[in-house]
Amino acid sequence: MKLVVVAVAPVPVGHRVRVSWYRRVEPGLAGQTRVEERPHQPRIADLDTGVVYDTDWAFGHGGRSAPDSPQAVEEQPLEGYEIAREIEATVRACRVVTVRTGRVLDVQTHLVLDP
Repeated sequence: MKLVVVAVAPVPVGHRVRVSWYRRVEPGLAGQTRVEERPHQPRIADLDTGVVYDTDWAFGHGGRSAPDSPQAVEEQPLEGYEIAREIEATVRACRVVTVRTGRVLDVQTHLVLDP
């Protein structure tokens, strides 16, 4: 299975991981339920080292950034977020790529997983 994550997640080849995809569920108009998922922003837990790679999507952040100041990020998913699906797999390949879009640099991780 190939997985592209819009974050830095340099998991070593051979390590076991748990990948958790979150969804946000909130009430919508006229009794409808609104569900949002971001398949390229899962939580990746390296089961061999205990290191967890998250994005701020399900965990929030403190808002505006200030130079040389860290953002406050929650330890647990925010209210309304739940695990949509989860897999455990072994990393067969890992590539971290910096993508230049104009003046902005984005980083993404490409993982090949063997469930």
